Amino acid sequence: MRTVCANFYQYAGEVPDKVAVIEASGASVTYGDLYRVANRISHALRGEGLQVGDKVALLSSNTADFLALLLGAEQVGIKVVPVNYHLTASEIAYIIDSSSSKLLFVEERHLSAARRALSTTALPLDRCITLGYPTSAGRMFADFIDRRSEAPPPERVHGSVMLYTSGTTGRPKGVHWPAHKVDPETAAQSIDPMMALRGMEHDLDAVSIITGPLYHGAPLGWGLQALHHGHTVVLMEKWDSRSFLQKVQHYGVTTAQMAPIHFHRLLQLSIAERRRYDTGSLKVVSHSGAATPIPTKRRMLEWLGPVLFEYYASSEGYGTSITSADWLEHPGSVGRADGNGAHMKILDDLHNPLPAGEVGTLWIQNPGGLTSEYFGDPDKTAAARLGTYFTTGDMAYIDQDGWLFIVDRRTDMILSGGVNIYPAEIEDVMRVHAAIDDIAVLGLPDDEWGQRVHAVVVPSSTVEAGDALAREILSATAHSLAKFKIPKSLEFRESLPYSPTGKLLRRVLRDELTH
Repeated sequence: MRTVCANFYQYAGEVPDKVAVIEASGASVTYGDLYRVANRISHALRGEGLQVGDKVALLSSNTADFLALLLGAEQVGIKVVPVNYHLTASEIAYIIDSSSSKLLFVEERHLSAARRALSTTALPLDRCITLGYPTSAGRMFADFIDRRSEAPPPERVHGSVMLYTSGTTGRPKGVHWPAHKVDPETAAQSIDPMMALRGMEHDLDAVSIITGPLYHGAPLGWGLQALHHGHTVVLMEKWDSRSFLQKVQHYGVTTAQMAPIHFHRLLQLSIAERRRYDTGSLKVVSHSGAATPIPTKRRMLEWLGPVLFEYYASSEGYGTSITSADWLEHPGSVGRADGNGAHMKILDDLHNPLPAGEVGTLWIQNPGGLTSEYFGDPDKTAAARLGTYFTTGDMAYIDQDGWLFIVDRRTDMILSGGVNIYPAEIEDVMRVHAAIDDIAVLGLPDDEWGQRVHAVVVPSSTVEAGDALAREILSATAHSLAKFKIPKSLEFRESLPYSPTGKLLRRVLRDELTH
C-alpha cells in the first residue's frame, strides 16, 4: 500500500502499531514504540546539557536501539558518530577524541573494548552509557531515558550523522556537514527524489532488509530512509547467504541494501540451492560500496530480474545512480554525470578539464553547492576542494553521452568487502617493527572481497626473510590493528619503487603484481 509523501515521525502517528524494526533475533519494535523511545532519547540528550551540533559516539551492532538513537538525536540537532566495532581500543579512542564526542553509547558486548578505549581518551567513564543488559558498573541506557517525556521535544531541528572515512593520507577523518535550521520532517523528505532514483518508494507494505553494519554509511542511510518511507526494516547481524534468502522468503522482503561481495557470496551457492528460496517479493536491490564486476552483475540480473539499482556516492557528498535497464545499455557505468542533481567533471592533475572518454580525477558539486568539511582539519578539507567541488580522489571518465565510469576507487584506498581500508595507517603500524626497513601496503584483486590487503616488505639486513619472519610480523601487527586491516599476504623485496621526488609509486607495484 503506497502512501503520500511522509516521514518516520508522521508514520509513527498514523500507523503506530505497524512493525518498524525486526532484529536478527526476531524481536520486533513498532513504529509507535520506536517513536516514543526516540523522543525520550531527545529529552535525555538535552537533559545532559548537549546542544545543537554536539556529537555522541555509538559503538553497537545492528539493533533497534541503534536506529532509535539516530532518530532521537536527529530531531534535536545532535550528531551521532557511528564507530566500527571491529576496531581496536586505540582506534576507537582516536575517533572518540577526534570527534569531540560528549557521550559514548556502547552495546554491552563491546563494553570491554570501550572501557579500554576510554582509559586513554578525554571522555570520562561516567559519560559511557551501556545498551543492553544491566552490568555491575556504569550507566545503563534504561536509566538514561528513565522518566523522560515520550512527547516530541520542543524546538526540533535536524541533526545529521558524522561518518568517519579514510582518505589517501592521514588518519580517518570525520565528515562534518553544516547545521541547517530545518525541522527533521523537511530534512527527511528533501532527499525523497534522490531516493526514488535508487528505487525507494513510500510504501507501508514494503519490507527492507539491511545486510551490512549500520556503522557504515550505505546500510545506515538505507535503514533510516526505509523508516522515513514507512517500511518495515529487517536487520541482519552478519552476512550469511542462506540466512539472507531465508529472511527474504520468510518476511516477504521487497527491498535490499547490499554490496558486491554479497552478490559474490550468493552466486557461490548452487543454482539448485538458490531455487529452494522464493525471492519473487524482491522489487529493489540497491547496491554500492565497490565496483561490481560486469559478469557478476549480469548473473544477478539473470537470477533476480531487472531489480538492481546501483549508486555511486561517498560520505562527502552525493553522486549518481543507474537502473538495471540503463546499466544493460551502458555496462559498467554507475549512472549519468548529472543523474542525481549533482554536477561532475573530470580534471587532470593541473585541474584542466579532460575530454569525454579520458581518465582523470572526478570532481563533484553537490546539489545547491552544499559542501561538507573534514572535522577539525581545514588543510585536508582545502586539499579536497576546488571551489564548490570536492573529490575523494577517484579516477573516472565520462563518455560522450554523459555516462560516468569509475576506473579506480581512491588510488591508494583498498576496498575490501565494501569497507574502506587505509594503507598508510597499516604501514605506520608495521614500520615500527625492527625487522622492517621499508613497507608498502596495497590492495590486490580478490574474487571474493573485491580486494585483499597485501604488504610488500623490505627487510632489515640483520634478519633472514622467509615464512617465519612473515608470520612474526603479521602476528605483531594483530595487536594494533583491527582484523580486517591486517594483510592477508606478505612478500619480501630488496627495494620499493619511488619517484624522483621521493613519492612511493604504489601504482608501479600494483601493476607488477597484477600483470
